[in-house]
Amino acid sequence: CITRKIKLLVISGVLTEGHSNTESFGGMLSRLDRTVFHVTYVLLQERPNSTIANFTKAQSLVDHIHIFSKEEQDISNGAWTNRIAKHIESWEMDIIFYLDLTMSTYARRLGMQRLAPVQINSIGHPITSGHDRSIIQYYISWAAAELPSLEEAQSHYTEELLLLPSDIVYQYYEPRVVAGKQVSRIDGQRFDQFTRTDFGLPPNNNTRVYLCMQKPFKFHPEFDELLCGIMSKDMHGWIVLHRETNPANQNMFEHRLKDAGCDMTRIAFLDQQSHHRLLALYRVSTVILDSYPAGGDTTTREVLEMGKALVTLPARLLGGRWSLGYMSTIGLKESTKKALIASSPEEYIRLAVELGLDDVLRESVEVDIRNSVKNLFHRDDAIGAWEKILLDISPYHQCHKKDTEGKHLEEL
Repeated sequence: CITRKIKLLVISGVLTEGHSNTESFGGMLSRLDRTVFHVTYVLLQERPNSTIANFTKAQSLVDHIHIFSKEEQDISNGAWTNRIAKHIESWEMDIIFYLDLTMSTYARRLGMQRLAPVQINSIGHPITSGHDRSIIQYYISWAAAELPSLEEAQSHYTEELLLLPSDIVYQYYEPRVVAGKQVSRIDGQRFDQFTRTDFGLPPNNNTRVYLCMQKPFKFHPEFDELLCGIMSKDMHGWIVLHRETNPANQNMFEHRLKDAGCDMTRIAFLDQQSHHRLLALYRVSTVILDSYPAGGDTTTREVLEMGKALVTLPARLLGGRWSLGYMSTIGLKESTKKALIASSPEEYIRLAVELGLDDVLRESVEVDIRNSVKNLFHRDDAIGAWEKILLDISPYHQCHKKDTEGKHLEEL
């Protein structure tokens, strides 16, 4: 055993203010027990002038922060990774925690080296590193969002799969709407003044709006038939989708929807919205659609926070199962979960249309969501779960938390 703190290094290429991974991990990381963990943050600066997230400064008296980027002298192949790796290796960390190993090209390359006794990948990006376990030993995921069979879920990862408990929300989340106000916490703007006409949508309440503002790369061809199926069952329903920024990709997507049988006169494509306008879109829509097979995570939490009904079809892989996880752990009634969670494409279409057409059913579901959504936030049990799993995999274990005189372990 050791009498010092466990040295935890958190590495990310996207640990910037407002990023989804900052929103996911910030609450937990800033609240880890600093009498047990000595935390260091590294931002791999892929974009010029990007700044590290504010939460990393919450424990500024004890935590360390480093920002690395490519430099002019890094001209040979792999020069920058070797330069940064030498710095990291000299710190003699116990655990390196990659939040998003496959989201950042910098992190992915750095993660090919063994720089600490224990190196872990996690759910900042729901994909295995693909690295041998001699390099990245563990993938930490959430049991509520993985397949029920551990053996089957493990087959998706080269790392050893470790699971946070299925009966809790796995992160310490903060609401994205300012308490008691119709104001976005992200951009500080009101959103209650907007109506459908502000988005070019039909104002008539008899027109149901089925909204999916996921980024277009999540619109796989399997999703096309679901959208068209909803339109065929609700002849007064409109589909609202995120417009692709690349005109060629947008044109291809529209052709796909036409070929799948969608009525293109009832599909509206919107550009990316500022955060308060996105919240307003949720508010004025009838039903929110989770994309398939890659689903929502941050967006799902926003929809639930807004008290709106979201229909989801859990996929095989983790990236399409976040909504299932949240709906299973915030205390929703069984009847509500049955109204929102589909088990087949056909059921997804049926559930969406039933919620669109049945005002009484939809209001019942939304009331239950509004009553339960408080359980999504400020989860101290998530912090405890992360601390336990990190202590379990640590190469060293503390003899005790405090010395015999009751003083905290000395800072290293």
